[in-house]
Amino acid sequence: MPELPEVESLADFLRGHAVGHAVARADAASFSVLKTFDPPLASLTGQVITDVGRHGKFLDLATDQGLHLIMHLARAGWLRWRDEQPTAPPKPGKSPLAFRLTLDDGSGFDLTEAGTRKRLAVYLVRDPADGRGLHRGHAGGPAGRPPDPGQGRAP
Repeated sequence: MPELPEVESLADFLRGHAVGHAVARADAASFSVLKTFDPPLASLTGQVITDVGRHGKFLDLATDQGLHLIMHLARAGWLRWRDEQPTAPPKPGKSPLAFRLTLDDGSGFDLTEAGTRKRLAVYLVRDPADGRGLHRGHAGGPAGRPPDPGQGRAP
């Protein structure tokens, strides 16, 4: 799992490379990676990334139209930047590729996850503080609240 200095380094890198660019496309290559359904992932297309922040170990890409793409790399997740992303959408399957974001200049990043336990998480939300499950399974999520200790347990 990336530690806080590594996550801050990723946020700093993305500030320098992604801010000011519009999203050309966002693709979930793994069914399990996307943890939200509203707003739909397609609504990111055309939005300009205005800031990159961090909420604990979550990365937060904010857009000009008020959406936030929030990512948690979990234990085995990696962010791989490319100056030129493939033009074809990723194919779902057993590859480590979980998510791809392509920007208006053709650059972007892939989120990959090694191993069999897939815990990498991507959320698209209007407000990172709304806490719609963002902290479940990840202590100290974007809402700054710890997970509910009774969550997931039988009564």
